[in-house]
Amino acid sequence: MFDLLAGLLNFYYSLVHSYIAAISMLTLTVMLLLAPLTVKSTRSMLALQRLQPEIKKLQAAHKGDRQALNEAMMAFYKEHKINPLGGCLPMLLQMPVFIIMYQVIRGLVQPTGPKYLDPEHSELARAILRDSADVGKKGGRMIELGIDLAKSASNIGGGIGKAWPYYLMVGLVVATGYIQARQMSSRQSPQAAQANQQAQMIQKIFPIIFGVISLSIPAGVVVYFIVSNLFRITQQGLMYKYDPQLKATVAKEVKEVEAKAVELKKQPKAKPKDTPAPAVGQGGSGNGQGPRPSSRTGGGGGPNQRNRSRSKKRRKGR
Repeated sequence: MFDLLAGLLNFYYSLVHSYIAAISMLTLTVMLLLAPLTVKSTRSMLALQRLQPEIKKLQAAHKGDRQALNEAMMAFYKEHKINPLGGCLPMLLQMPVFIIMYQVIRGLVQPTGPKYLDPEHSELARAILRDSADVGKKGGRMIELGIDLAKSASNIGGGIGKAWPYYLMVGLVVATGYIQARQMSSRQSPQAAQANQQAQMIQKIFPIIFGVISLSIPAGVVVYFIVSNLFRITQQGLMYKYDPQLKATVAKEVKEVEAKAVELKKQPKAKPKDTPAPAVGQGGSGNGQGPRPSSRTGGGGGPNQRNRSRSKKRRKGR
């Protein structure tokens, strides 16, 4: 595998005479080989996200019974034709390629000369030797656009003035990772996003993790990360636009959300509660028309006032 990737890198360099372009073409080759599996895993991830509310219901129904939950989940996945590990497979298959790329680039810039390639028959090896002014002491170099692709952002001296292109590349890794995650999460319904908050958090953390990794690996491998992220962003955009299965899944989610919105609009609105009338004897009349007139201000008075009037009449008659 080391010789194979080094040979492909040498082949592409002989075509374009550019380190960055050769690494990009090698990355695209790997991504195209993984494309069918990536399409399948993207479908599986979207279906799994859409069904998260149902999965939460199963987990609540079988809370405390691990075996029953596992059996119910397996039956659920089988019914909906979902592979719960499908979304991880492309990433797992890329890990060996990433490790090999890291070792190949390190091997090509060894102080003793390029490893994996024979300078007599390799144009890439000869170019690396030409770029290495003092190969015996400083090791090999892969210089392009003023950047040594054999070095990382963490081992560049001279302050930010010399290191900024490396940090810019690390920033591109993080930015493209966020765009890719955002592209995926934006296709979820609000109910699925609410039910799958853990996956939302992982999607936000992963770009930062890859950014930290990119600080200490050769810039040539960082190019691999950037190109692979851009490829996946483009691939997912095309899938959402042209893949009939994904279009049907997204359309179904949209219809479900619209139907729920219509249902909420049809529900009668709750009537506001009437303000309770003040009780008799607490300054109110009991009929919502304000306080009852006082005997001192006239207006007929109450029972006590009428009794006092009768008593006065009787005394006068006597």
